[in-house]
Amino acid sequence: WLPIFPLWNNYTAAMIGDHGIAMMGDAILKEVPGFDYEEAYRLMRKNAFEVNTDRKSYVEGKGRRGLESYLQYHYIPLEDNVWDAFHKREQVSRTLEYAYDDFVLAQVARKLGKTDDYRTLVKRAMNYKNVIDPETGYARGRYANGEWIEPFEFDKFVDYICEGTPYHYTWYVPHDVNGLMKHIGKERFRARLDTFFEKDYYWHGNEPGHHIPYLFALAGEAWKTQKWVHNILNREYYPTPDGLSGNDDAGQMSAWLVFSMVGFYPVCPGMPYYVIGSPGFEESIITLENGKKFKVEAKGYTEENIYIQSATLNGQPYNKCYILHEDILKGGTLSFVMGNTPNKQWASDADAMPYVTTE
Repeated sequence: WLPIFPLWNNYTAAMIGDHGIAMMGDAILKEVPGFDYEEAYRLMRKNAFEVNTDRKSYVEGKGRRGLESYLQYHYIPLEDNVWDAFHKREQVSRTLEYAYDDFVLAQVARKLGKTDDYRTLVKRAMNYKNVIDPETGYARGRYANGEWIEPFEFDKFVDYICEGTPYHYTWYVPHDVNGLMKHIGKERFRARLDTFFEKDYYWHGNEPGHHIPYLFALAGEAWKTQKWVHNILNREYYPTPDGLSGNDDAGQMSAWLVFSMVGFYPVCPGMPYYVIGSPGFEESIITLENGKKFKVEAKGYTEENIYIQSATLNGQPYNKCYILHEDILKGGTLSFVMGNTPNKQWASDADAMPYVTTE
């Protein structure tokens, strides 16, 4: 089995996702060398398709928790408690994380020519819609008969959400942001995202929300991503012994900082692009293993000049809210002109958004 949450080189089922798939899948899709893609796919597929019926092996942490009901209902209902894990419920969060993992595996299946698996998995990637109530517009617990849990409060910690609230996990659809906007309504999506930050619901100390400030850019409001990324950089990180806002968890707190200060972030590992935020340095240089260098410039950057006025990629005008992985590997220069007021038109057109295949 592919480990779900290894600890000290042992299998465990401490956390709720199946993100070994996301890590290995992202590497395959970016054509990182050094391992057998077919063998990796066999293990990833086993986790996603096979229910572990060996009791001892399952208790040890091998195989997805709640997979049988996930396959049956296309979500994990509230009746399905997961006793053989550290987190024993978390049904909605688990469903959302599995849907994302299935999306990444679908992309790998397509790349490797596993057409039938691709069709099955890309459909399963839409399972997030089964636990995000279109009426309230929030992630919400659901019973096996299809009924939503009552009473419901969007901003309270509940046992069907992992270490957060329904508001936090409503945004956990990194693979289909456009689909989520359609599901709950684009204007409501934008308004809720504004409120999420303006009313201080955002919680940087819990990593499953680290992509959320970058969602503004994917909704056509890149300047708000620039604003809130800098707000988080200034508010959540300090050069002191307790300078992180939460457990570094395999380096994720630090990785967010490094990516965000360079100027972009992998909102959806498994897709070959990074969403542009706002650089925190006048110049950053990435030295690549192929011997090339990729430079990010922020002309005029100061603590006040955090907004992108315009951009060029290798001297050509650039009006997209993302940068492709392949463009970085080619080497070159991504150059921004910075200012102290937002340019609300930059990267706001529909063709400025990355294209994601979910069909």
